Amino acid sequence: MRGKKELLADILFNSNVVSLFKRLPMRNKLIVLNYHRIQPDDSGFRTCFDDGVYNLNATEFERQIRWLKRNTLILSESRLLNHFKDGNRSFPDTSRPCVVITFDDGYKDNYALAYPILKAHEVPAILFVASQMIDERRLAWWDTIAYLIKKCTKPVIRYDDRAFILETQRSQAITHFQEIMKQTAFEQTKYLVSELSEHCQVDLPDAELQDQEILTWNEIREMANNQIAIGSHTHTHRVLSTIDAGAQKEEMILSKLIIEQNVGQPVFSISYPVGEQRFITRETAKIAAECGYFLGFTTNTGINDWKLIQPHAVKRIARLLEKVSTMSLLTMLPEIFTWDSAASIQKNFMETHPTYADAYYRLGIIHLGQGKIDLAIHNFQKAVSLNPNYIEARIKLGISQAFAGNYDDAEKNLLMILEKKPSFADINYYLGLVLAAKKKILPAIQYLEKAVSINPAYKEAILRLGVLYFKQDQCDLAMDMLSHASQLNPLDPDLLSLVQAGQKIIASHGYSSTSLLPLFSTYIGETDRLETLAQQFIIQINISPNLNDIMAIVEKDIFPDDNLQALLQLFLEYKAVFPEYADIHNMLGILHKKLARPADAEICFTDAIQSNPKYVKARLNLFNLLREQERYGNALEHGNFLDRFNLPYPDFYSGLAECCIELGDFTSAEKFAQKSVQLNPAYHRAQQALEHARRQICG
Repeated sequence: MRGKKELLADILFNSNVVSLFKRLPMRNKLIVLNYHRIQPDDSGFRTCFDDGVYNLNATEFERQIRWLKRNTLILSESRLLNHFKDGNRSFPDTSRPCVVITFDDGYKDNYALAYPILKAHEVPAILFVASQMIDERRLAWWDTIAYLIKKCTKPVIRYDDRAFILETQRSQAITHFQEIMKQTAFEQTKYLVSELSEHCQVDLPDAELQDQEILTWNEIREMANNQIAIGSHTHTHRVLSTIDAGAQKEEMILSKLIIEQNVGQPVFSISYPVGEQRFITRETAKIAAECGYFLGFTTNTGINDWKLIQPHAVKRIARLLEKVSTMSLLTMLPEIFTWDSAASIQKNFMETHPTYADAYYRLGIIHLGQGKIDLAIHNFQKAVSLNPNYIEARIKLGISQAFAGNYDDAEKNLLMILEKKPSFADINYYLGLVLAAKKKILPAIQYLEKAVSINPAYKEAILRLGVLYFKQDQCDLAMDMLSHASQLNPLDPDLLSLVQAGQKIIASHGYSSTSLLPLFSTYIGETDRLETLAQQFIIQINISPNLNDIMAIVEKDIFPDDNLQALLQLFLEYKAVFPEYADIHNMLGILHKKLARPADAEICFTDAIQSNPKYVKARLNLFNLLREQERYGNALEHGNFLDRFNLPYPDFYSGLAECCIELGDFTSAEKFAQKSVQLNPAYHRAQQALEHARRQICG
């Protein structure tokens, strides 16, 4: 049965009574409509993914766009931003309601079905994309959950203390697991989809099927050039209330960088995933502003008053957009639809409280961050005793025990997880590292190989497997791992150059481990050592893997100063918490250099080297900075240190040669220029340096 509001909307619309509302002054109102997916005009259409993200079909969407264009003032992102210039909140000089059209997530039908309609009617919109979804061609958790449960042929799904009879409760099961993802801390749900796959006995959707559902960057660029502003929907679409402030900042910054890199236009707006008030935090709006966003959009919270709008907490409407009748009433008489009381009831009803096991787990995390390993182990053990199936607590217990030198206990705990979850790549990876620390290289290799077989894109496991292959003199397999890692990240110039250098070494000297092993150490250092792993693990409890992606983008791209300032603040915050983490000092140096602050950059690069004297990238950055400042003697000290690594970088050796020329050491200049030419015979700068050095020697 239809609801009373939908019935009222139909009556008013079909009797043209809704037109009377156009006489009411709406100049103070801004209505933001939030769509997700458009389905084809096919009465038999079915999806194997989440039904809940489909708003309406293409024909109905076009009816709504026509109605909105006739009866409202549809604002583009740029026009909306103009009303917030210099802190002022002006509103358009019109009696019509102002409307902004938005789409969330990044589904293919936005381009295939919605975009042609918007373009034909010359209507602007904002498309908010989750950058990981576009980059990795992988659907988000709500679609995967729906897929697994829809495909499940078992009569009953049992999970923890709940059981669902699928013949009658399939949709309830989907909603239940989606709500767990929305409400529970990320650390406790990161493996939920994998576990559900096991419970349902259904494989995750294959890559081709997922790819068909997702926009490409080419499609997004085309839309961006035709009145569709592109905004951020964060990177991974994690619910912001389930992660801490630092992780929120990473999500927002990384997404902004990736979108700007791929679209070639600045990103001004963000919509918060599952953005109801209970799914964001008090800090979220402030973090969005600090990350360089001018507008932040929530969901399902109502109508905006121009005089009261908070730019980083703009309300949107995502419900009742299925028909033009309800949509028209929303824009003409929005007070009929009030969501605040319903949201409040839902919030009180669904609010959860941490369990004792969670409390011990969180305390263990704090102790880890403080370096109090014994106390961390104690608390993780308490969490596991209260909940023996608490996977994250047992994982961190195992790693903490390994860091404390209790390798046998660590191995025992990780094996207990593996018995129940044999398809978890992470557990195989950690076990491989623990066994490597125990000098059990062959079983360590077996576990790392298992991790890679489960997840062929597991770059960390691939690289560390390569190190162990080298130590077993299996250099051909090691080079395969290096090539595999490079293929996973073709935009990483360091990995590509390492592969090319390795191929040249093999062509000249064959598979010699003494010649090839430095290639790995220049890229990942001695990270097969458990002590180094544990230190990184402790740091990454609070610094998510997004940080590595952010650093990789910043290193190779140029961004506006606003972005750089937001990044600088993020890394300064991490530096205060983790002063010994060399990567953070190095990244701060890069940011200071991009902001034309060479003195600050030099301090940061120096701090990175002091934290890790073998940190090749930081020393290279310092070398280049000193050379650019014409401090050739200082640069040469670092250059000579780096030379021992036989780096595969022709520009480095060319720079070394130029330093030697400036200092009058033409013999050394000739040697370094020759190295550069050997690495790249077409490198014009190196050829010039070589000719100059030889002329001076002969002359």
